[in-house]
Amino acid sequence: MSKKRNRRHASTNDTPTLAQARKQTQRAPSDPGAWLTLGQLLVGQKDWQNAREALEQAQSLRPDNAEQKAWLGHVAYKQNRTQDVLDYLHDALSQRPQLVIGLVTLAKLHIDRGEFQKGLEYAQQAYEISPQDIPTIDTLASALSNLYRYEEAFDLYCHLTKLVPQDFSSWNNAGNMLRDLRRLNESYTYYEQAYKVSHHPTPYSNHLTALHYDPNVTREELMAFAKSWEARFTPASHLVPLRPERPNAATAQKLRLGLLSDGFRKHPVGKMITRCLEYLSQGQFELYCYTTSDAVDGTTKRIQHCAQHWQPIRHLGDEEFAQQVRDDEIDILIDLSGHNTGSRMRAIAMQPAPLLVKWVGGLINTTGVQAIDYLISDHVETPEGEDGYYTEKLIRLPDDYIVFDPPEKLPELSELPAKQNGYITLACFNNPTKLNDVTLKHWASIMHELPNARLLLKGRPYTSESFCERLYATLEAEGIARERLILEGPGNNYEMLEAYNRADISLDPWPYSGGLTTCESFIMGVPVVTLPGPTFAGRHSATHLVHAGMPELVVNSWEEYRARVIELASDLDSLGTIRQHLRDVLLQSPVCDGPRFAKHFTDAMRAIWQRYCDDKPPTALTFNKEGEARFEDEYAPVEIHYAEAPEEDAEFQWQFEGKLIAVDNGGQLLESEVIRQLLQRDALELIAFDPSSQAPDTSLKQHKGVHYYPSATLGDGQPGQLHACLDPKLSATLAPLGDEYQPEAIRKGSQVLTQLPLNTVALDSIQGLPAIDWLVLDDLNDATTILNNSTQALKDTLLLQVKVAFQPTHERQPSLAELQHWASRNGFRFYRLHEPQHRSHLPEDVPETQRQATELTSADALLLPSHARMEALSDNQRTRLAFLLHTVYGVKDVAYSSLLKNNSTKARNYIEEEGLAKKSHFTGEHIPDHSLASPDDTIASQIDEIMNNL
Repeated sequence: MSKKRNRRHASTNDTPTLAQARKQTQRAPSDPGAWLTLGQLLVGQKDWQNAREALEQAQSLRPDNAEQKAWLGHVAYKQNRTQDVLDYLHDALSQRPQLVIGLVTLAKLHIDRGEFQKGLEYAQQAYEISPQDIPTIDTLASALSNLYRYEEAFDLYCHLTKLVPQDFSSWNNAGNMLRDLRRLNESYTYYEQAYKVSHHPTPYSNHLTALHYDPNVTREELMAFAKSWEARFTPASHLVPLRPERPNAATAQKLRLGLLSDGFRKHPVGKMITRCLEYLSQGQFELYCYTTSDAVDGTTKRIQHCAQHWQPIRHLGDEEFAQQVRDDEIDILIDLSGHNTGSRMRAIAMQPAPLLVKWVGGLINTTGVQAIDYLISDHVETPEGEDGYYTEKLIRLPDDYIVFDPPEKLPELSELPAKQNGYITLACFNNPTKLNDVTLKHWASIMHELPNARLLLKGRPYTSESFCERLYATLEAEGIARERLILEGPGNNYEMLEAYNRADISLDPWPYSGGLTTCESFIMGVPVVTLPGPTFAGRHSATHLVHAGMPELVVNSWEEYRARVIELASDLDSLGTIRQHLRDVLLQSPVCDGPRFAKHFTDAMRAIWQRYCDDKPPTALTFNKEGEARFEDEYAPVEIHYAEAPEEDAEFQWQFEGKLIAVDNGGQLLESEVIRQLLQRDALELIAFDPSSQAPDTSLKQHKGVHYYPSATLGDGQPGQLHACLDPKLSATLAPLGDEYQPEAIRKGSQVLTQLPLNTVALDSIQGLPAIDWLVLDDLNDATTILNNSTQALKDTLLLQVKVAFQPTHERQPSLAELQHWASRNGFRFYRLHEPQHRSHLPEDVPETQRQATELTSADALLLPSHARMEALSDNQRTRLAFLLHTVYGVKDVAYSSLLKNNSTKARNYIEEEGLAKKSHFTGEHIPDHSLASPDDTIASQIDEIMNNL
């Protein structure tokens, strides 16, 4: 949803003025009621800090007052102090469950965090108590709209326009609901009324965005409207500081990049920038992420891991945010919101950084904001001759303007549905706002040429009966019976991906094309046919298709569009072959190539910075296919000057040949963040056996570098069985002990429900097996049998990790002594115990901080090559071992000693860069960037063959 103005809570005519409230606290400083009143009035002035101090004074005088706590929670929400919000409000509501201010504030907090159902529950409670309270109505409408209940939300917003007709946000949000319900012309009226009653940029930005969906609006009109935003809303120059300058700027300095977004999460922005950020060199950039969203998910955590500074700014006004950027001395500020949700265009117009850049996120065409210097694009999104339609100077990257981060969990590809159904299923999972009458008319003509075809549409507004009826009516007017339409509401990302298994061909809308949906359709094997629109927003699909190597799916007219769809639909054998190859085509293309994109992005940022240092005005920057960049007014390519990382910031550069090969029996590594990072760096190939098939869908089992085998285990190659237990976590190939002396939870959970047949694989039976670097075994499956049938396969292995149960839970779990005995006979030595787990014998009501746990229950035994084997390892093997110990276990001393056997200079460099020793003054050989080549063969292909023959 778009930004909305904060509303004051209902007040009465006898409310004292702020001056009167201050005098009352002076006359009666020990009266908590006076301080509460003052705090409430300061809240109305949005003076959050003074409001907090007044309310805290009231709280100190009357500690158990629920209303005071609720208002303190409200102020904490405005100041983005999330834990204080929860503490104050849960305490207040436990005393007075019907405190409307507490319920509304909690509802807003949950909505901000993307917990919409929880937000709806609190908002509904507040509405039942106070159905005329304006903030309550507004919050309830917000919750409903986020749950795609657009008509209900629209009715509430319309009600608010009558209650508070001078409040722009109700008009604005009613317009948003109409836009999402594909009632564009009606939405314009509401947007216009919103910016008539208030000089606020949000409804004007929303109006600009809506115009890009409209096939009747020309790009000249769009350009004029975008430029008019600046004339209306850019602060007067005398009201804001001048753009900061860097008089001592150096071309080779490390740059501070600021990234502003509402989408640092599982959102189109997050899915299109994360791979770039993960591959950026920390020696070149220091990243500051300014987020307007409080939602946190796995993508958020990945981006946070890349950033050196993470700053929520939802609670900051535009002036405050602009000053924050100035205070942080950002060199290049990159906007990732545009005129869409989380927009801070007004703050951008205040020019808070030396260079301002637009990239992804609300990137529909030009922003119209003259302050923005550059816009990141590519040769397809903005062909030659388009520059005049942008106020920004264009940076045309050599490939796609984004890098797609494929979902970690991908459904298996189905066979072509048409071969089973007997008809073609056309599909579009784009935002239904894009489905205008022009697009639908042309789709209907295609369906007439495919008389049995169905059209599958999936998205948010299809939960609306009236929306669906309008869509049925539009296509029925074109002669398409409603029985040929399949309309479905939204699902989670996996469900949306799975739905492509029911589609044969995807249709891209016009003039606003798909972006993320095109990549997702492609990765599910469904080709997308697109006709580029007249704006940046209309060419998303085209650029992804061209750079994925399928330019033939990009057409130049509706006639070509129809012919291409008919051509695909007429040859089911070819369409089926395409389906099985598109995923690999996309994954191996520049569209998903993180390191390649990060290199070009780095060069672009450094090039525009060098131009700034040379005191030259911004101008278009174009890359050729070889990755050379040239400014429009210069003949020669830019010679990029990279930052030389200060000694204290330098990182040790690992180099070894090939990928690490890891085998995991039990699936322990599938939840590891370190493993995910290694897979993303293409440094690891993981073969994971999951006997009990317990790996969650959120795990890494779908990652392209993982070979996942459910219902299978390492062993002796003979048929095995799984003891399926009441507690799935205790299911194992080893029989549970059921010991009466075990803790009750384990004893009950280990009850065997059934025994299931299981395939086993002996590593020694695999011919031509490449060297396994790392073997991980859990304590639920037969580690002894696995090891005894792997002695040849493990003769060159660098590290074994075997979980030892010191308090056995299953039969035949090896003891540490048995493990050491095996190790001594097979070229390994016991190194250490890792991550020991302990059991407490104290009762549950003892606070966790005091629950001493002393009994060792389990730990991972780490085994390294024996000393004799260590001496015989090659330099490459020792480096691989050092990398594994350092990266996975944080072990630096043995990593150092391994490197020392190879090269004393490298070893010294390692401990210096890790801050373990002072920098020496001598220079050794240069250590190049981490270089990992793909192996000629992998263990996975051999295992696949064995599994297929079982």
